[in-house]
Amino acid sequence: MARTILLSLILLVIPAVSAFSQNEASEKIRPQWMHRLPEATNPTFKYEIRTAIAPTLDEARSKCFAELVSDSGLKTGTIISSDNHSRETLSQKWVNGALQETVDYTRRTDVHARQAEETLLYVQNAAEYWERNNSGEYVLSRLYAVSQLNMAPLFDNIRLTTDYGARALWRSAIIPGWGQLHKGQKLKGGLILGSCTAIVGGIIASENMRSDYYRKFSETHNTEQKKFYADRVDMLAMTRNICIGATCALYIYNLIDSVVSPGARRIVVYPASPDRQSIGMAISMKF
Repeated sequence: MARTILLSLILLVIPAVSAFSQNEASEKIRPQWMHRLPEATNPTFKYEIRTAIAPTLDEARSKCFAELVSDSGLKTGTIISSDNHSRETLSQKWVNGALQETVDYTRRTDVHARQAEETLLYVQNAAEYWERNNSGEYVLSRLYAVSQLNMAPLFDNIRLTTDYGARALWRSAIIPGWGQLHKGQKLKGGLILGSCTAIVGGIIASENMRSDYYRKFSETHNTEQKKFYADRVDMLAMTRNICIGATCALYIYNLIDSVVSPGARRIVVYPASPDRQSIGMAISMKF
């Protein structure tokens, strides 16, 4: 009975502890791409992460982009970015590390036209995640798709999702908590796995003790001892059955949770069609 009460408390505490343990952040769980980069479907570009710390998000974003440009070797040139789903065109002058911006609200999207004697680098912002540190500053991580120099890339179509579907389900079906761990829910997955292990241990222990008392019950002819052993057999059988029921309930909860609860945000990559150039940003440097 005590184990059942403890299990119930653990299941109730899981969401509360998860929420309490989180610092202020853009998402409850760090996205999957922060520790495992997606793989580009073609050699015209690659995925890279840049991280920056600043008092505001805009400053952190500027730092991330400045670091990306600096690492690319472009110090002076023109940066042109466009969102093909809007009417806004952003023109940027990058001069010796200083950034100047002008915004033109037009329908222009053909911003990747190449001129003579010009070096081009194409960049697309794929995703971002931020946290607030103890000083209140933003710790921002940005995922970029970056082309090779002078090569117009065929950027992937990407979709951000917290759904894992069968990937988490079959793992949790084999080992309770494994699906949650796979989704980045480390605390919840550890509690489920640990609770299942403890309850299964309780089943084995109570059944071994029940068998031992039943053997003693069969071997003795003392009436009082028989009654004592019979009581212990019944009590341990009830304890074993309660643990079995708790294990089944936790296993079912584990399966349902592995499917319905959102995990760490991950990126699903779809190859772009060859007849479409997916250009998010063009960086040019004239010599």
